[in-house]
Amino acid sequence: MHMSPKNNALHKLAICLACLAILSLGLPAQAQIASSSLPRMTKEEVVPTRSDFVAPNTLLGDWGGLRSALDQYGIGFTLNQTSDYVGNTHGGIQQGFVYDGLLDLEVDIDLNKAVGWKGGKVHFTGYGIQGQNLATQYVGSVFTTTNVEANPSIPKVGEFWLEQTLLDNRLGIRAGLLEADRYYIISPTANVFVNSTFGFPDSWETNMPGSGPGYPNATPGLLASYDFNDDWKVTASVMNGTPNGPDTTSSQYGITLPIGTGTLSWLETAFSPECSLGNQVLPGYYKLGGWYNSYTVDNVTLDDSGRTFSNPINTTYKGQYSVYGVVDQALWREANSTTQGLNAFARVTYSPQTNRNLITWYFDTGLAYIGLFDGRPEDIIGLGFAWAKFTPYLDSQISSQNILAGTQTPMATAESLIELTYQAPISPWLTLQPFFQYAMNPGGKAPMPNNPNQAIPSATVVGLRANVAF
Repeated sequence: MHMSPKNNALHKLAICLACLAILSLGLPAQAQIASSSLPRMTKEEVVPTRSDFVAPNTLLGDWGGLRSALDQYGIGFTLNQTSDYVGNTHGGIQQGFVYDGLLDLEVDIDLNKAVGWKGGKVHFTGYGIQGQNLATQYVGSVFTTTNVEANPSIPKVGEFWLEQTLLDNRLGIRAGLLEADRYYIISPTANVFVNSTFGFPDSWETNMPGSGPGYPNATPGLLASYDFNDDWKVTASVMNGTPNGPDTTSSQYGITLPIGTGTLSWLETAFSPECSLGNQVLPGYYKLGGWYNSYTVDNVTLDDSGRTFSNPINTTYKGQYSVYGVVDQALWREANSTTQGLNAFARVTYSPQTNRNLITWYFDTGLAYIGLFDGRPEDIIGLGFAWAKFTPYLDSQISSQNILAGTQTPMATAESLIELTYQAPISPWLTLQPFFQYAMNPGGKAPMPNNPNQAIPSATVVGLRANVAF
């Protein structure tokens, strides 16, 4: 039976809403579905913690012949500007709007084309970090509001590595400055959301020394990946234990290499099958992995948890680890399309060492529908949910502090987040993305900065992102 365009859109919306309803059954009772937006879904290899908008047509085109001239020597580049205007409208530490942005330069040199080095490649990333951090200054949450927020706002060197591929390009070896968020725990569907936790989980950023080797902090390392076939892939790496080194300012501009501060070892196995449902092909991504860091870690009472302890436990521990799993599956595809349709994901991390990990369990999940409305095949609407459980180790410490100081600081609880978002390509070089987030129990009921007896209230965040490819 033929459907009118209006009825067809309603039919697809009904499918999407039904799946969202099923998803919501698994959310905590206090999680109410909010409303609003998201960025373009990208290939799995694209950086998950930033909105890299790579398009065949850019605002400046061939740059007056520069791109074509560089291509003769194997040099290619992308230059993207992400600009966010985002604000906390209710709750949190304070209300207000800020700007944050990122100018992202990615340069690749094909050494075979440049100097005849078969299988060789050089990559460089440069960041221009802009604006303020809403999560820290206004919301008080562990989950960072946008995936380009970073302090301080400065130019910075990101990744810079040399790669050699072997065995018909099945084996790749990279050495240099690396960012783990480009290689591990990546979910193609989760990549569409604005909040940074849907990329490199903010649970790890909170737990790991120096916030871990993720945007915008690269660290020296060696990485190898091997494709057994189209379905199976293994990635492993060793990196410096912290991107900061012994001096916390050593990575400020990304030009001082931190070494000798522990070793971060990583292993991930990925299975990427294509399931068939009738005449539909539904790709999936299934991953298991884990990491171990030999660097010295402080007791959680010394962490920046939003809580001040008059008698923190001045103990350090050698070694820290986490394990994780990822499920990302296409659920349905529209007729005669390999991309339009509904996708779902779920990720979980477990960091069991309660005395040195501020967050022990982390979970996120969500749905994204590509091309919900007729005539808009590349638009994406998505709903995501994230949850982080704070270590129970803090409970006795907070209780003791309350007795000692006569305060009533709230016990630490889980922090949760809902994001509803929509991304719309306006032109080949411009995409606009309004988004809405609801942050529940920011900081795990961390106290207000000026009142230790009052928990930071849940916050309502709205924003608009613009991404321009130059």
